[in-house]
Amino acid sequence: MDAVIDIGSNSVRLMLDRGEAVAKKETATTMLAEGLNVNGTLSDAAMERTLSAVAGFFKEAAVAGAAKTYVFATEAVRSAANGAAFRARLEAAIGTRVAVLSAKEEARLGMLGVLGAPDKTGAVLDIGGASVELITGSPDKPDYSKSLPLGAVRVLDSAGTAYKGVARYVAREVKRFGRVSAKALTAIGGTATALASMALGQGTYEPAAVHGYLLEQDVLSALLKDIFSGGDLIARYPTLPVQRARVIGQGAVVLHCVMRHLGLKAVTVSEHDNMEGFLLALPL
Repeated sequence: MDAVIDIGSNSVRLMLDRGEAVAKKETATTMLAEGLNVNGTLSDAAMERTLSAVAGFFKEAAVAGAAKTYVFATEAVRSAANGAAFRARLEAAIGTRVAVLSAKEEARLGMLGVLGAPDKTGAVLDIGGASVELITGSPDKPDYSKSLPLGAVRVLDSAGTAYKGVARYVAREVKRFGRVSAKALTAIGGTATALASMALGQGTYEPAAVHGYLLEQDVLSALLKDIFSGGDLIARYPTLPVQRARVIGQGAVVLHCVMRHLGLKAVTVSEHDNMEGFLLALPL
């Protein structure tokens, strides 16, 4: 059994590869990208939260019997002015290499994880904390691949919490994807899976039910209205982690705007993502 740790811009995740059809992934929401869009650097507090989560997951993987634990980081680490220094701190703390994926690698691995083979075709949207990747075609031969600095945490930093301001900002930024041909789309990442769980009305998070869920635009619109209506979101949606609740509205607006930009009335949500893709692509 191997393990993978994903140091994302909003969350750190651990996956133990036990050969399950849908692996359960542990998540610690550390908001590493908090303030990045404003300052261009990772804050001390965000780095400490993330370092602690990574070290904890690394130890947990060892205790579980993982033969090898792979660790990779994405947009927050690759784009921050102090990202290289933080990577060095991480490697010193856990004693293993931390791969920092490029935007193209991140998109490719996300698609590979969804499709399961480098020659299959599809379209995949990955909404992260700091960036959003859209890729079509196949993992090895993409027709289109683009990353925008439009992750949920960055949208919070740039546009705040009021729906009109967030929607206006995201609708403008999404146009930078340009013309993209996609008859169907698979959405991955914490925003998509959290929204699927919310739409399903889950009391306990069940990844097998989330995987393959078809999230329709009218359902997403209803969720958006509820999210921005205020009140205690976690009481209404108990599978929503506290820190995820802070940015679920921003992420949902991104998904909604991308669907409208592509002319799609529904997206399929996948639990398979760049963690599965990373293992399939080894050695990197």
